[in-house]
Amino acid sequence: MSHEIKSTTPKPFIFVLMPFDKKFDDIYKYGIKGAAEKVGAYAERVDEQNFTEGILDRIYNQINKADVIVADMTGRNANVCYEVGYAHALGKIVLLLTQNIDDIPFDFKHRPHIDYEGKIDKLERDLTKKLIWAIGESSRKGKQNSLERIFVYRKGVEIPEGDTDDNIPVLTVSEESKFYLTFDIYNNSSETTPAISYISLLASPDSKLCLIEPMSAKELDEHYSDPDEFIDTYPEGIDVITSIDALTKQFRIKGTIPSMPPQAVERLFFKLGVTNCQKEGDTVLMIRLHFPNIIRDFTFKIRLLKEKSAE
Repeated sequence: MSHEIKSTTPKPFIFVLMPFDKKFDDIYKYGIKGAAEKVGAYAERVDEQNFTEGILDRIYNQINKADVIVADMTGRNANVCYEVGYAHALGKIVLLLTQNIDDIPFDFKHRPHIDYEGKIDKLERDLTKKLIWAIGESSRKGKQNSLERIFVYRKGVEIPEGDTDDNIPVLTVSEESKFYLTFDIYNNSSETTPAISYISLLASPDSKLCLIEPMSAKELDEHYSDPDEFIDTYPEGIDVITSIDALTKQFRIKGTIPSMPPQAVERLFFKLGVTNCQKEGDTVLMIRLHFPNIIRDFTFKIRLLKEKSAE
């Protein structure tokens, strides 16, 4: 006996905005919901749902939650227009419907829209095509947005993104030292992130800091009781390549970080050396994480002291 294995992946959610008027019932039931079913999604209006909050709060909540918004602009209903504006402000993908193209306000006419001329079969056919694109685009945007919730920490202290933060954390070390740094990369999103395919450390051109070949976590555990203790050995550094940023000295860190499920943490280890040519002071460094189609930069400082001091 064969058993069908059903997917547990949630269906895309399409939230529908339209006037509460019985003349739209068949348009909704057969045109919009029919198209949603064809593309493996589910569509709902707020009047189908059970909720305890106020109706406006519920509508705003569902707009936030939806993968795609479908809005029938026929008759220029004021509530629908307002809700569409709210959805656009959130960056949602909104598909506009109308039985009369003049009912779509001028400011919305450059947005994706369908003039179905009151024909339900035309609406279902045309909306099906638009939904295929919209759901795919929503998924792509969702994955990209999830990367905005990747955080980097050093011993519980967040390493900020970018290079303009006045509160960049400072790590203190002594001159002529060799030391390990460990960073935790945390996925605080609800999506599994793509793998980090390339990791680099950036410094200013005159920096005398050198990156030393990193060890794996297993090697660290075998050789050192604390990955942050000072090390006397000083192996060769790795090749320097140029960067388009002001921090033009760039060291590539070998290895990758795999896809991270929601709330997962991966640890990044690398070792730095300081030559005796480096003057005492702060050096700005940047960790660069390369995801598909996006780069994230996280900035910190190394403060060089004449005598060893604990961080």
